[in-house]
Formats: sequence, structure tokens, C-alpha cells
Amino acid sequence: MNYPLSKNGEWLEFDFQDKKKIAKVARNIPEGEDWLKEINESNKNNLKIAITSDYLHVRGSLIYHQNSQKENEYKVFHFYTCKDFFITVGLEMNDLKQKNKMLHRMQSSRNGVENFCILLSEITNRFLVRIDDFEVQLKNIVGKLQRNNNKNKLDQIFRYRQKLITSKSLLIPMEELINAIEETFLNEVVKTLEFNRVRLRIKRAMTLVQHYQEEMETLLHLEEAISSYRGNEIMKTLTVITTIFTPVMALGALWGMNFKHMPELEWKFGYLGSLILIFVSTIAIYFYLKFRGWTGGILKERKKKSLF
Repeated sequence: MNYPLSKNGEWLEFDFQDKKKIAKVARNIPEGEDWLKEINESNKNNLKIAITSDYLHVRGSLIYHQNSQKENEYKVFHFYTCKDFFITVGLEMNDLKQKNKMLHRMQSSRNGVENFCILLSEITNRFLVRIDDFEVQLKNIVGKLQRNNNKNKLDQIFRYRQKLITSKSLLIPMEELINAIEETFLNEVVKTLEFNRVRLRIKRAMTLVQHYQEEMETLLHLEEAISSYRGNEIMKTLTVITTIFTPVMALGALWGMNFKHMPELEWKFGYLGSLILIFVSTIAIYFYLKFRGWTGGILKERKKKSLF
């Protein structure tokens, strides 16, 4: 599909199936054959620049969508950008919600580099929308963590963290691409409105991702601290309970034996004496543990809103 937006800065857009049209165009542009070979062989992020006295251009491939749960599920498009025009291959226009506004902005730009910057700006905007959605999800998981802390919450935290890492991995090549455009065309684009807009938009997206990534790491450390504390409290509780009831188990095992000669069986007040001994020894161990401070807060009631 062809988008001739203006005399200067024409946008040529093709599908992967338009191999003959792409080959025809490639034969008429500098280093087009090399670019055509890269399209056929590369399906990952790729970036190359050409700086000569005769021509300047930036070309390569860019992954603009990635499923955070499935590594092999992603979308990539190839591009070739110079001052007079820019070409894209494999970009799905339906993924761009503000397509009409984007095309309208391109009509008033001066060259292909600026038009390409407008396209990158719209792609970056998709990341910003997803980051806004992530912010809502992050607030929800923090609220759920305060109410209840379990394995499902930890699983959600790791899935959200994976989404952040995926977004960052997509933004880094875009950051590299905008730097390559600046390196190639210098003052021709550095002072233009569209270049600075996309540069700042990518910077804003990266800043948000890094901010939420730090917040997510803090949340993971908090989750680990809560889980560790609760695990220690459980083990401490089990240890204290086991220690307190040691006299019951020991004396019960002793008098549960079936030897023929056991003098305690003939005592008149043996049963009452054993109960008193068990009770006194249990209470004595409890107060000893409490006196030493070994029971901690395990016998205290947990506050309703407490994370611990």
C-alpha cells in the first residue's frame, strides 16, 4: 500500500507479500540490494546507517510488539529512511489507533525523516497507553497485597514484572534508532519539531518504565520480606508449641509403656499426680520461654490491616 503524503517525504508502505514491488524499489535506492537481503534474512531488531558525500540514510528492522509470555510471538517491520522519502515493510497499520491524525501531521512535514519520526512517535504512544494500564494494575496488586498475601499474588507480581521488562526491551532499540537518526542527519533533523517530540516521548516512556520497574522491584523485596517473616513466625510457633508440650509427650510415652513391673501403676494418687506434674511442667516451660523472650509476638493477636 502506498501513502503519498506530500511531494517531499513520501511514504512507501508494503506488505511482506509485495516482494516484486519491494525489489523494484530497492533497485533504485542506494544500498537497496543490501537492504532487500536484510529484509529476506533478518526478522529481529537491526540497524544500519549510511553516511557518504552522495547520500544519507538509516535502515533496519524494528520489533514494535512482543508477547511477554511467548517469546516467539512478536511483530516486526523493516524501514529505509532518507531525506526525500521513507519506506516501511510489514507494518500493520491497524495497530496504530491514531492513524488518521498521524497521516494529517505528515502532510505538513518537510521531508521523509520528519515523517518517519511522526511514525515512531505514534508507535511510542502505544507503549505509553500500555504503561498507563500497567499503572492501574500495579495499584490493584498493591491493594490486594495489603489485604492478602499468597502465592497467587506473587505470581501476578512476576507476570507484571515480565511485562515491564518486555516493554523496556522494545523501547531500547527505538532509543538507539532515534540516536542513529540524529547521528546521520545532524542539524537537518535535530532542530525539527517532530524529531524532538519523538525523542522526548521515547525518553518519557523509558523514564516511566524504569520508575515502575524500580517500584516493582521494591514490591518484590517487600513480598520476600513478608514471606520470610511469616515463614520464620510459623517455624517459631511450631517450635514453641513443640517445646511447651514436650512434658505431655515425654510423660505420656513413659506411662504408656507396657512393662510388667511399673511401680507407678500401683500408686493410689498416681493418676492425679501425673496430671499435676504434666500441668505444672507445661506451665513452667511456657513461663520460662516467655521470660527469656523466645515467644516473641507469636502469641499476640494479629492486627487486621497488618501485612505481617
